[in-house]
Amino acid sequence: MDTITAIETQKRRGNRLSIFVNGRFVAGVDQEVVLALGLRVGQQVSEERLARMLRAETVQRARLAALTLLSYRPRSANEISRRLMLKGYAPDVVDEALEALSQVDLINDERFSRDWVASRLEQKPMGKVRIAWELRQKGVAQDLVEQAVEGVDSETEYELALGLAQRKIRHFGGGVSVDERHRLAQFLRRRGFSWDVTNRVLGELLSEED
Repeated sequence: MDTITAIETQKRRGNRLSIFVNGRFVAGVDQEVVLALGLRVGQQVSEERLARMLRAETVQRARLAALTLLSYRPRSANEISRRLMLKGYAPDVVDEALEALSQVDLINDERFSRDWVASRLEQKPMGKVRIAWELRQKGVAQDLVEQAVEGVDSETEYELALGLAQRKIRHFGGGVSVDERHRLAQFLRRRGFSWDVTNRVLGELLSEED
């Protein structure tokens, strides 16, 4: 059985502690890991306990890396998972780190999806088809995607599409040619508006021209 002979605060990072076993440096770990595992000087530790310590430290690093990602912008659980695995963290470590953040509501795909829809409607208008596609690309579960976009009714989509089309037409100058009408329709479709909404908008704009 080995013995923890010293636990020293690291000079450059006060939240990090250096662990010495039998007088030999073993690892630098976050102070939360030391507290969680109840490590103390003079304590006898087995190889299994040391392994748990190193795993806990790895999970803690993954959790902090996830928090750093979230500090830049909100992200789905799947987005964070992919980024952490690209950094080299094992899937089981990533799952444990994300579970810890989910328990304190720092990762919440339902809220993320709801906020994403609101952001798109206000800042970059697009139809629910495009919004749903974006959420699926971010790994959000289909039921949460459907729940998030169900509040976007056809009238809301129409108003958004009409506003976009009116701004687009200003760049055409003069009347709208057949080719420009086609381009406008394709533009609205790329933004995720249905054919029904697109045709309604085009009909409205063409009647205004007439």
